Amino acid sequence: MGFLSGRNNLKNEIILTLIADDHPYLIHGVETDLNKDPNIKIVGTAGSYDEVLEKAEELQPNIILLDLRMPGREKHDLEHYIKKLKTSAKCKVIMFSNETGWARIHRCLDMGASAYIEKAISIGRLAEFIRRIYQNNELVIFTAEPLPKIQFSKRQKEILNFMVDGKENDEIGKLLGIEVKTVQSYVNEVKEKFSEAFGILPIRPRTLLLLASKLGFGHKSV
Repeated sequence: MGFLSGRNNLKNEIILTLIADDHPYLIHGVETDLNKDPNIKIVGTAGSYDEVLEKAEELQPNIILLDLRMPGREKHDLEHYIKKLKTSAKCKVIMFSNETGWARIHRCLDMGASAYIEKAISIGRLAEFIRRIYQNNELVIFTAEPLPKIQFSKRQKEILNFMVDGKENDEIGKLLGIEVKTVQSYVNEVKEKFSEAFGILPIRPRTLLLLASKLGFGHKSV
């Protein structure tokens, strides 16, 4: 599951990128891939969570590719590292892992990561993802994890389409000719269905909207 490739509007802008992974062969492969892109400059690498904190503060990257499992994580919760990286470098953190599972993906995004990208299926497209994440303030999920099938009523589908379009409850109510409290009731039903299907409790609004768009909801969905 991913997104369509967007146009590269960076022109002469350079995205400073820090790679954090404890497997040298993987770092070499990522460097080889990213060095082909004129808009991306690899400013450094790190092999542990302590090292990535030091390098982030020193090098001030725009993007950090962060492996989910590296030495040092046992000291603190992952959220501690993500927040500290974003604070010290004012960067966007991309979780880069081969581990899957919707609950894990949601947890990483909920902790502040801008994206969750599965290593095994990102070969040849990583630069595209980095550009997209750098340019846009949006969450990105790219994984082979299958999307669950969810049954919605006609009204729930209508509500979901407007939610993905960015409509507030009062706007949705006016468009559908129903009261706001009725809209909220349908929204709660939709949240419950997503939570149950994806195994995510509770599911955050931004994640729900991203997953809904991947399921094809939204009048502007592609």
